[in-house]
Amino acid sequence: MRGRTIHLVRHLTTEGAPGAWLDRHELQAWFDTEGERGIVAGARPSAGLRRLAAASRYLVVSPLGRAQATAGARSWPREQSDRPEVVTDADLVEIPLPTLPVPWVRLPLDAWDAACRAVWLLGWSGRVESRGDAFRRARRVAGRLDDLAAEGPVTAIGHGFTNILVARELRRRGWSGPRLPDHRNGGTTTFRSR
Repeated sequence: MRGRTIHLVRHLTTEGAPGAWLDRHELQAWFDTEGERGIVAGARPSAGLRRLAAASRYLVVSPLGRAQATAGARSWPREQSDRPEVVTDADLVEIPLPTLPVPWVRLPLDAWDAACRAVWLLGWSGRVESRGDAFRRARRVAGRLDDLAAEGPVTAIGHGFTNILVARELRRRGWSGPRLPDHRNGGTTTFRSR
């Protein structure tokens, strides 16, 4: 039996990310529109990522705008007849963050993300997907990627924290790869199974 391969990729840089400090209402406005946003103008997948995708049997993509835009970015292989089959997986979306009910705080987006994720990991989800539901969703994604990889290499374009949970589930299924996937935009992490 030949080895199987799954590449987890984080989408390219999201367009319109706020650079200013945000209060909770501005943060919620960002969260409300983030899923529809594409990638910054001129963003391109690296040559290495293009090679991995070209050699894949499947390109599995989150339905969110920035992942779809990453999959559709110019400079992907277009002309080859054996391009990967593109599959949109609704479960590959980013795990949403709750907005913390702190009216007097203004923080940069990265600080809000860290604070909201920490509180979410501790079990408070506010009005978004719970930790348990997100872990179950990541388990489903890992199972589907595992099944697809039986037919050939898979490249999955998803989101930062979702990829962390999917990587965790792949390792639980016996796949080898790093504990934490590459979190950079366009970053790729490879998992292998026998």
